[in-house]
This record gives sequence, C-alpha cells and structure tokens, in this order.
Amino acid sequence: MLRPRSSRSRRSEMRLVIAPDKFKGSLTAPEVAERVASGARRADPTIEVVTVPVADGGEGTLDAVLAAGFSSRTALVAGPTGGEISAEFAVRGEQAVVEMARASGLDLLPGGRKDALSATSLGTGQLVRAALDAGCRRIVLGIGGSASTDGGAGLLQGLGVRFLDEAGEELPPGGAALVRLASVDLSALDARLTDTEIILASDVDNPLTGPTGAAEVFGPQKGASVEDIATLEVGLTRLVEVLDAAGALSVPAAEAASRAGAGAAGGVGFAAIALGATRRAGVDVVLEVTGLAARLRGADAVITGEGSLDEQSLMGKTPVGVARAASAAGLPVYAVCGRTTLSADAIADAGFAGARALSELEPDAERSMAEAGPLLEELAEQLVREIIEATGPSSAERAERYDLVLRGRALIDGAFEPAEIGVRSGRIARIAATGTGLAADQVIELAADEVLLPGLVDTHVHVNEPGRTEWEGFESATRAAAAGGVTTIVDMPLNSIPPTVSVAALDEKRAVAEGRVFVDVGFWGGVIPGNMAELVPLHDEGVYGFKCFLLPSGVEEFPDVSVAEMREAMAVLAGLDSLLVVHAEDAHIIEESVQPGSREYAPFLASRPRSAEDAAIAEVIQGAADTGVRAHILHLSNGDSLGRIAAARADGVDLTVETCPHYLTLAAEDIPEGSTAFKCCPPIREEDNREELWRGLAEGTIDYIVSDHSPSTPEMKFAGDGDFSLAWGGIASLQLGLSLVWTHARTRGLSLEHVVSLMSEKPAARVGLTDKGRIVEGGAADFAVFAPEDTFVVDAKRLSHRHPITPYDGQELTGVVRTTYLAGAPVEGDAPRGRLLRRGVTAQAGNAESIENGETA
Repeated sequence: MLRPRSSRSRRSEMRLVIAPDKFKGSLTAPEVAERVASGARRADPTIEVVTVPVADGGEGTLDAVLAAGFSSRTALVAGPTGGEISAEFAVRGEQAVVEMARASGLDLLPGGRKDALSATSLGTGQLVRAALDAGCRRIVLGIGGSASTDGGAGLLQGLGVRFLDEAGEELPPGGAALVRLASVDLSALDARLTDTEIILASDVDNPLTGPTGAAEVFGPQKGASVEDIATLEVGLTRLVEVLDAAGALSVPAAEAASRAGAGAAGGVGFAAIALGATRRAGVDVVLEVTGLAARLRGADAVITGEGSLDEQSLMGKTPVGVARAASAAGLPVYAVCGRTTLSADAIADAGFAGARALSELEPDAERSMAEAGPLLEELAEQLVREIIEATGPSSAERAERYDLVLRGRALIDGAFEPAEIGVRSGRIARIAATGTGLAADQVIELAADEVLLPGLVDTHVHVNEPGRTEWEGFESATRAAAAGGVTTIVDMPLNSIPPTVSVAALDEKRAVAEGRVFVDVGFWGGVIPGNMAELVPLHDEGVYGFKCFLLPSGVEEFPDVSVAEMREAMAVLAGLDSLLVVHAEDAHIIEESVQPGSREYAPFLASRPRSAEDAAIAEVIQGAADTGVRAHILHLSNGDSLGRIAAARADGVDLTVETCPHYLTLAAEDIPEGSTAFKCCPPIREEDNREELWRGLAEGTIDYIVSDHSPSTPEMKFAGDGDFSLAWGGIASLQLGLSLVWTHARTRGLSLEHVVSLMSEKPAARVGLTDKGRIVEGGAADFAVFAPEDTFVVDAKRLSHRHPITPYDGQELTGVVRTTYLAGAPVEGDAPRGRLLRRGVTAQAGNAESIENGETA
C-alpha cells in the first residue's frame, strides 16, 4: 500500500542551500551547517536541505573539502616547533588540498607557547610532498593560521631544498636562523613540481618584506617583540638575496617577494609564488572545489555565515563570497553569525537579504560561544520561518506542479499499486494515490496492460571503448540498454584499450563517453599485476569497485592475478570500503582440463569444469574472510557452489553473487553443433545445474541478475567455422535481459516484483547507487514502462547492439519494454542524455551532483 503522506505547509518543497564557514572557537563549518539544517527542518520538515560547508582558504578549508567528497590522507610531518605530528590533507583524483594550519598552525604550538623566531613551515612542505607522493598534480595550498615567519624556507626544505651557513652546515628551522644564511642547495628540489599546478588560496596581499611585510604586520600575532621583528626582517631579506642569486626557481626570488600575497603566512606565500603558484582569493578557490555553483541550481534561498560578521567580512571573507555566488544564481542569501558589528545598510550593501546573530538570543559572549550549537538551531529555525514567509506564492505554485506525472500501476515498496508519480528536475518529487490529480506540464496515462518499473541497473557490461569500438561502443551499448529498460550500466575495465587500470585510462574512457551515452554510465576499475599503487587514486576518482581475473582474461592488456595478488588487493580495498568483483575460475584446473578443438559443445564444457569455479570461489571467500573486504562473485554458472556461498555468509563474510540470463535460460543439452553464439566463460551448463541456479535465486543465495554483455565482431564470434575452442567467449543480451528472465521466471512461480528487484534494486544497492533501482520519493526518475503479458519474437537484426549476433535469435519471449525514461524524460535514439557517474554521486537532470556535497562529475 502507499504510505499516507504527512500534511504539508503551503510552501513545501523549498530547497535551501546552507553554505557557512566555521564559528571559530565554537563550531566547525560542517557542524554549523548541520545545526542550521536541523533548525531549518524544525521550521518545515518537508524542506529540502543541501549543506555545503565552506571556508576562506585558511583554517577550516580541509573540513570543507572533506565534506565535499575528498578523501582524507595523513602523513607524519614536523610540527611548528619541529616535533613529529600526524597531519591530515585531502585528495580527490589528482587534486589535493593542503591546509597549512594542520601542520604549521598556531594551535599546534606545545602549550600554546608562541615561538616567532624558531617556528617552521617545514611540515607544510612535507604535506605538499606527501600529496605529490599520492599522485596529485594539482595542489591547493590554504595558508591561514600559521605559527611561523620563516619566509617559507621550511616549506622549501620539505620539498628538498637545503639552506646552508658559511660552514656548509644546514641551518636550524625558523626565521631567525636565516640571518646566517650563506647559500642554498636546490639540486634536490622535488622535480615533480615542474608539472604540478599549485593554487595559493589567500586573501592577504602583503609583500614579503618592508613596513607592510610578513614580519612587521603579522609577526606580533605570532609572539614577536620589536627586537624579534627586526631580526626576522633581516632574515627574510637575506633569504630573498640568496635565493635570487641561486636562480632555478619558477619565479625569480626578488620578483616573488614583491608580489601581492608573498607576505601571507609568514612568507609561505613567497615560497609558493617562487615555485610558480597562482594566487587566488581563498573563498573563490574553496567555492570552486566544493562545487557550490552546481548546488545552487534549483534552490530557493541560501544561508551562509561565520562567527563574526564585521568589517573584515566585507573584505572578501566567506559570507561575502557566498553572497556573490548566490547573486549570480539570482537567489536571496541570508547570514547567521555569532555577533555582527555591521549596520543594516552595510549588510544590505554586501548583498544579504538579512542577517541574524546568536547575540540576539544570548547577549553574554562567553555563554553564546559555549552554547553555540543549540542557539544556532533556534536561530536558524526562526530565520527559515522568515524566509518561508518571504518566499511568496511562487514557491507554493512550484510545489503544486510537476514536469511530468505518470499514472498507472507502479512497483512501489515491493508491490504493484495504482499511483500517480510526480517528477520534477529529473527526480521523483511525489508519489500519490490514484485520483489525487497531480498537475504537470505532461501527464502520461499507462495503458491497461502496462506497469511502471524502476529503471533496471546492469552492473556487468563490456562496452569495449576506446580501442575496440568495432566490437561495441558507448552509443550502441547504451541504446541497447535503454531499449531493454536499463537506465544505468557500470562498464567493466576490459576490453577497452587502455583498460581502466589507472586514472589516466579512466579519464580517457570518460572523455570518449562524454556526450555519447543514452543511459547513465559508471565505471569499474581493474586489478592487474603491478597496479596496486593505482587502486587508491582510482577509488578517489569514483570507480564503483575493482575487477580481477583468477585466470587469463582473453585479452593480453588485462592479465590475471595470482591468489596472493588478489589478497594484496583485498587488503588495500578493505581499507577503502571498496568492492572487489572476481571472475572466479581456477587457472590451474582450467590448464589441466584443456580439450581438443571441436564443433561439438561437450568438449568445450569439459574444458571449463564446475570444480574450477568452485575452487576459485573458495579462494575468494577465504580472502574476504581474512581481510574483511567486500567481495562479489561475477557470473555464477555453477550450482554446486551455492552451499559454500551460503555457509560463508552465515560465517559473516561480506559476499554477494550474481548470475546472468544465459545461465538461467539456456542449457548445454540444447546447444547445436557449431553454434558459437552460445559460447561464454564460465560456460552454459546442464539443465539440472540451471534449475539449481533458479533455486539459489528463490532462496536468496544469489543476490541479483546482470547481463555480462560481452559482444565482439562476427569474425571473432564465428572464428574457426564453429570451433568452440577458437570463437570469442561472450554473449550479447543487454537489450533482452528483462524479457528473458521474466519469460522463464513466471513458469517457476517467481513474481515480476521479485524479478525486477533482482535486476534493479539489488545490484544498485550493492555498488552504492543509492538513488537508483527503486520508485521512491527523492530517487532518480528512471523508469521502464513494461507490458508483462505482451510477447515478441527476437530478431537479431533489429537489436540495438553493434552486431546482429545473439543465441536468442528466433525465440519468442514474454514481456515488452515499451518506453524507457531517464531523469524524467523518454530516451530517444538521437538524443544521448545519459550522465557519467561517480561513486557516491547521484545524477541530476542535466548534471551530476553529490548527495552529500558539491562535487560534480
């Protein structure tokens, strides 16, 4: 039954973006965002809240980018006084964010004792080097909150530079020691910097030296006396002279020292500029990295804020940066803060529609800071009520109308019910009982013999592009998927050239696919010998997991791994909570089972015995049990392994299993001589085995069904004139999966509801496509209109994949996919509207947007 809906306010369906900075001394930016979000929901439980914690490039930058989907990394580095500390930085793909305060910040000084003369930026340089070691070639350096005034000498030391005195001995850390600087050795400066983009996120425009330089202006904040400032000024001047004489830096030292921003963070700005860094306003960098602009699309209002909204805020701090972005999107923006010294006119002139301060609720500053969390929730609730009132009738009007409404029997919560499905901006905005009368720009009434299904999710597809487009390709594969009601595929790392075993190869594949896909497409990474160092970068780039073979794959560029190498990969992936999917056949047993070539099917079947599959599955289970990795068995063909799989699960192993339509609908006894269209690996087995697989599905031992769509050219598929040992092993059935499975499932008592779950919700859930595979409010508006009693005869020439080859040619099947919808619009053969997906990111109509943050794909 449809769940009854709670009553809604007249301005329901509001979308509110919350993009605050930290409240220093009280709450981090993510904590501020969550408190404001909680207050907003108290004001209106139906409100859609999007949180995007932000920062100005200084302290708090790391919190913001981690909330935006970057991965956390740590490195052992020198703290501001030289003692070893563990410092965090952030990575996404080839981009890293380093926050100086995490390694060289004032808050890290032992006992809070400031040491202006000796404090060092060495740890920041070591963090930059750690980012280079992680494969990053774009590094954002946020430099607020520093403890040092060493001109960035420590940063340069962390990257290999040696600073020497007259005796050729290395200088101790700190700005004061630079007074004795005689020479510099740049020979070991990290060569990777030459092809690395460094972004200096800083709003400070001071030069390095002089009356507005680092020592004079910022030295007192770091504990420098008048005498200390003089010493530091001499040291910084000497640093510029020696580096300028040495040359070899991207920007001559004398020029770098005079540039705006060189004096930032005690001169770390100077060192970064000398290395070729581009200085940009910190808030602009953070807003770009967190993807705020994308998150503003479709919003009704924005809330930003920071601890103190004052004159300094107007100089380009976070709230004003967010206000500029909101203004560009045509949205009202409101501020929350601990206190404000600005007049109402100044607040309005800065672009804010309003501002509220905690001091309104608690005038005592000490208590206000101590109780900032609950006070902020209360303040946000009041503010959001005001915003709702100010939004006007247009919000209510938008809430009452949809882009599309589909009316008919729909699969909701595991059962078919008459319903009206309202779609807005590519997502399911409302599910209502028939007769509610939802209004829309387009209303579709399903025919009496049709049902509405969630779009199917096929996580095992070989697209083969780039490199083998003559086999298949993104356009033809995704057309076939759409024709079969499949709205999301995940592409295997082979048989493309190059295979997806590095970030560079993934980027190449995405570039080829961009703008040419008719359904949404995600990607698997690959595990091969020698690419263990690529697994973490590929994970950070959003692959849905990793595939390996335990026997030769059939293409030389994707070699198999040993059991030991598989276990090594398992250990790495367990730490990432990633998924390892395995082609599980034992190479040694296969080698011992070689049969002579033949047009008969039986010798080929004997060459891939059940024991090979069972032995390899046992190795996967043991490795998963020992490492804790999330593991998955691909294309199970062997019913004998079901008991082993069930036992492993009972023991707590995180293991799932798939099978494919060809194992469920075909049988070895029925394969004609020389009919290599039926060849696949593992092979189609006997009829009794097929029934064991159906039993595994009914009992839940097998988790889901995917196609393993693996086409090739006719020359390869029919190589050897029907010799099964020479033909390519792969079956093309992407377009036919639902009809195939339903035709055979219905004769065995399995319901359509069960079949659809096995082909949509279950695979989507395992790989993390949380908004796919179900008809649920907030989910993707991906649908298949299916006529379960209609029939058709398969004509290979009319299928959408590249070559007209399929073992099902001429078969009559039950169940016809009549229309497929992607993001609320029908898929049309000349309009590729599919999106390229990343793990943890859910596609919106026209763009991809993270569920939890502003990352775009």
